[in-house]
Order: sequence, then C-alpha cells, then structure tokens
Amino acid sequence: MRLGKLERESLIKNVLAHFKPKRKELLLGPEFGVDFAVIRHGGAFLITSTDPITGVVEDIGWYSMHVSSNDVATSGNRPQFAEVLILLGEDEGDSRAEDIAKGLAKAASQLGVDIVGGHTERTRGLTHSVVATTAFSFAKSYVTAAGAKEGDYIVLTKTAGIEGTSILATARKERLGRLGRRVLSEARGLRRKLSVVKEAEVAFKTGHVDAMHDPTEGGVLGGLYEMSVGSGLGFVVYEEKIPLESCTRAVCGALKVDPLRLIASGSMLMAVERSHADCVTEVIRRTGTDATVIGRFTGRNRTLVKSSGAKEEVGETVLDELWRLTADEL
Repeated sequence: MRLGKLERESLIKNVLAHFKPKRKELLLGPEFGVDFAVIRHGGAFLITSTDPITGVVEDIGWYSMHVSSNDVATSGNRPQFAEVLILLGEDEGDSRAEDIAKGLAKAASQLGVDIVGGHTERTRGLTHSVVATTAFSFAKSYVTAAGAKEGDYIVLTKTAGIEGTSILATARKERLGRLGRRVLSEARGLRRKLSVVKEAEVAFKTGHVDAMHDPTEGGVLGGLYEMSVGSGLGFVVYEEKIPLESCTRAVCGALKVDPLRLIASGSMLMAVERSHADCVTEVIRRTGTDATVIGRFTGRNRTLVKSSGAKEEVGETVLDELWRLTADEL
C-alpha cells in the first residue's frame, strides 16, 4: 500500500464524501488541498487546522507545533491557540512524553501560542510516537489555497525541501557521512527556518495575495498541484527558478531524492497579483526572508519546465520522497 497522503480520488470517495456539514456557520469545511477550516463566530472567523507528525522522531513536539501553525498562517493570520494529541509508542517511557511536551512548549512560546488542552496516551501497536496539533485563531479576514487567479505569479519563500532536508540529514546520517560534518550540520540546521508565520502575515497585509499554501507532503510540486486543483487552474513553473540550499542539493543528490517532491514545510507558496509581485516579494525580503517568482497560474495543464528545457506534466497527488525512501527499504 502507498504510504503518506491518500490520493485525491481516494480521499474524496472514501473520506470526504462521508462528511456532510450542516451548520451555516461553517464557511469552509473539509476539502482536498485546503490548509484549514473557517467557522463564522460573531463578527469574526475561527481559523483552525490539524496536522500529524509521523515521519520525525527527534524534536517531534517542536515540529508538530510549527507545522500546524504554518497551516493557520496560510490564511494570513497568526495562530493564537492550540490543542495537542500525544500518542506514545507502546515501549516508550513517560520521559518521552515530557520531551515531546517540552518541544511543544518551546515552539508555542516562539510563536506566541497558548496550548489550551489535548490528550496523551501510550498506544498498542505503535513503534514510535505520533503527535498531532490543532492550531486555531480568530481573524477578521483571510485567504485560502483555493483562491488563485489565472495569470497570478507563483511566489516561493525561502527554498524547496527545507523540512525534508533536515529530516534526512538526521535520520540518514550514516548514509550521508561522506558529505562531511559542515554540510550535515547546515542541513540539520534548516529546521530553524520551519516557521512561515512571519512571511505569511506581512504578505497578506499587502492586499495583493490571492492564495497561500504550505507545501508539506509532496513538496513544492505537491503543494502547487493542490493549489491548482482547489483553484480550478493549471500552472507552469520553471525548475531553474526554484531555489535550493546547497546542502539540500548535496543531501538529495547523495540519496537520489527529488528536492521538488520532498516535504517542504518552511517555505510558502503564494498566488500574487502579477502587477504587484515585486511589491510583495520586496515586503517579504525586508523581514530577512527570501522570496522568488517561480512561475504563474494558467488556465490549463500543470507543467514543470525542466532545466534542460523538457516539459513534465505534474499528475495526481505527488508522492513525497520521504515515503518513497521508506517504501523502498521495506
């Protein structure tokens, strides 16, 4: 069986088809590729999102808080509160729960998030911990991943494959020893760039961003696919314009991994009004975060233009390279 996210048709048929929202307060419910739900609350909107962390062992609590907070941030708003679910492996001790809680608390403090509750247990059949965080915030306005318009420029903040590079440099260090300590240290250090809250907030305030999406599983190409499906559009992106850290190139090259299909938390995909793309990228850069135009949304087809000039059509839900590596080793 394929690991990772269910493919789009399976998700719609086997999961989403069974959810029939009834309350009029629910403005945005369960949909493929959308980062969060929106519930009307008086004169405001409740933005909420849940994400599990299953492919990380070290600092899993810290990762979980940041990843779920990033999903809320794609609305253009900072996360304010969170609930956490900690499932310990059946052979893990109570000290493991404390380590996870410390990581959650550290990330929450960095983000200004209050943890308001949750659940912790030891679970039969689990070989390692799983942590899921539900982050939420009250907001006056928002954008979604499904709001891109034809002709919008696609802006990517930071670089592709940030989270995946850090995970691989930690989990596969025995296979990457020949790269040297400096490269591996830089790769692991990319985790410090995991949050996208700051760039999402300042970009949204310009009023020129139509859609934002946090490219997690499936990487940059997976995130673009989800945005295009939600928005009813195609896209064209250029491989040579998608920035990569040198340590990402080294790690991915050594493991024969495609960095454009590698989990990419830490970067943000934005659909930006074409005439204001320079303004938006400049505002983001003033925060100390790089922002690059890598393509545009189109009326049809989903195309990656390779550095060689060859064109590749991006098909159904993109399989993340982390899951491909895991499956190849089973």
